[in-house]
Amino acid sequence: MNKCFWLVLFCTASLLSAAQTTITLQQAMERAELNSPLARQIHARWESSRWMYRSARAFLTPQLGLNGDFPGYQRRINQVVQPDGTFLFIPVQQALSSGGLSLSQQIPFTGGSISLESRLSRGDIFGDQGSTFWQSNPLLISLNQPVFRFNALKWQWRQEKLRLELAGRQQAEQLEELRMEVIARYFDWYIARLQLSNAEQNRNINDTIYRIAKGRFGVGKIAENELLQVELSYTNARNAVEVQQVQVQLAQQQLERFTGKLEASSIPTAPVALPAGDPDPSKARDEALSNRSDNINQAISLEQARRNLSEAKLSRFPQANINLSYGLNQTGSSFDQALQAPVNSQFAGLGFSMPIFGMGSNRAAYKSAQYAYEAAVSANEFGVQQLEAEVIGMALQVSQLKKSVGISAKADTIARKRFEVAGNRYRIGTVDITNLLIAQSEKDMAFITYMNTLRDFWMAWYRLRRLTLYDFEKSTRLYVQEP
Repeated sequence: MNKCFWLVLFCTASLLSAAQTTITLQQAMERAELNSPLARQIHARWESSRWMYRSARAFLTPQLGLNGDFPGYQRRINQVVQPDGTFLFIPVQQALSSGGLSLSQQIPFTGGSISLESRLSRGDIFGDQGSTFWQSNPLLISLNQPVFRFNALKWQWRQEKLRLELAGRQQAEQLEELRMEVIARYFDWYIARLQLSNAEQNRNINDTIYRIAKGRFGVGKIAENELLQVELSYTNARNAVEVQQVQVQLAQQQLERFTGKLEASSIPTAPVALPAGDPDPSKARDEALSNRSDNINQAISLEQARRNLSEAKLSRFPQANINLSYGLNQTGSSFDQALQAPVNSQFAGLGFSMPIFGMGSNRAAYKSAQYAYEAAVSANEFGVQQLEAEVIGMALQVSQLKKSVGISAKADTIARKRFEVAGNRYRIGTVDITNLLIAQSEKDMAFITYMNTLRDFWMAWYRLRRLTLYDFEKSTRLYVQEP
């Protein structure tokens, strides 16, 4: 009969175990990256930045455009001055239509632009002496080149490349922050389930102890005060089970905000297998200096300060603008005449501006930009020092927590063994209830400390990944640079 009972119990436990689906910490993070609204938001922001960069890059390529005005009709009375100084008011009714095709190209390195254009216009004058005329510009090549002027296009393009780099690194950092959120929620769920299991175990143990205590009280071996203490512990243990059942449900709901709905049979598994080796603080510092988005932010600020300084410096000197154009044009009363034997046209112009006296405004603007640049350089140096200290400290903390996990795991084993011994000794009457309850409390405390230390390690490990954007297990960077 006893063998049959244990066989049935073993088969039932096997079926229950088979029906359960384990979910690891890594699987929870992968599900969050697929199902979490935060993950979709992170990827959408990255895509937006990537397309903004492509838009800026496309602006530097040749731009083909079509423009026109058709029909352009007007009817009005024009005031015409006569040779004797009088005015003659002449009603005019006309239509002016035009269309053109242009190809333009920005020149980032010089700040100029070159364009190629072809245009056709038609004018119609209505009335008793109506007429039609055509004008064609089959070809018009133009060059506009600033000289000794601030090249805003060059600086803008340099910042666009930095912004794309910043977006890629921020995406990687935000994904690491998402993983840290999942780690916190996963451990809340895992610890809540283990605390529930531990509470159920404590309830069963306290039930046994209560039964033993009632028997001893019945034969007069213990006082009523000890029996009441045991009964109180049993009541508290039963209440702890009820509380932990609710905590498990709440913790699972918090995790499902990131992972999506979990199967009813899902159970977490302890991520007790820690990464091999300790992160090298020097390696962590070097990777952080190379990969962190904060570095790109500082580079953008420094670049902006350098841009302002360059603009303020050039504004103090003479500036010029060269305009050159060459083309063909012709007119005629018909479309065919406007295209026959076009004659060439040229234009060359040099415009300039020279500051003479501005009450010191240009010098003041230059000095302001100069000191702003020096402040940006100093801020960048301080940011580097602060980053180095933060990353090195985190690498050392990871190593320390890894040792603490081993120590707390051993303490948990010792506390469980001590409670087991105390329970056996209580059953034979060599230990009183006070020492047993102390052993039970220390067991529970050691267990919670072990789980919290394990959670602190994984949080610190992924925080170090976030600070450095580097995977120390695979020795690879956590972001891909846009080509």
